[in-house]
Amino acid sequence: MRLVVTREEYFEAAMRLLASGGFGDLKIGRLCKSIGVTSGSFYNYFGNWDGFVVELLEYWEAEQTARIVKMTNVHDDPFDRIATMKELATTVPHETEAAIRAWGNSNATVAEIQKRVDGERYEALRNLVLAVVPDKDRAEILAVMGITLLVGIQQWRTPVDPKEFHRLLDEYEAVIVTHSEAIGEH
Repeated sequence: MRLVVTREEYFEAAMRLLASGGFGDLKIGRLCKSIGVTSGSFYNYFGNWDGFVVELLEYWEAEQTARIVKMTNVHDDPFDRIATMKELATTVPHETEAAIRAWGNSNATVAEIQKRVDGERYEALRNLVLAVVPDKDRAEILAVMGITLLVGIQQWRTPVDPKEFHRLLDEYEAVIVTHSEAIGEH
């Protein structure tokens, strides 16, 4: 048994369990065993299962949404930001995200946080698209298309083929560029 682990080790192990077996495989005993600690360690860190779930999903939100948005926004050029977000979107843990979405169908807390993440992603993408396609209605449609592409591939393909997803995102980026050229932006 290990004496010390970090919260992040718990979260990363939980993400792997979600990816490999879905939310039904995410149990305290299985989680603790996977990182070599006792359940007492778990309760010391998180108090209870519900506290862990909230922290896990906040970690997922920070790592797979806030971090990506921050990394995307380091670029000044909006087309570079779009390209960066596209590249980073291929690296999210798609199987984990599909499991979180399925989990949300039976857990209100998970559903609430997953809905919040979807909203944050939509807003970030909409703002990126608005920087090159100033027609608000068109930018909103394009942002919905992008989020739908991400969620759709995660739900339809298991596992997600990164090369296939990258090709789809290339086409999506081309649609955005086409709309920006149609109004003389690029």
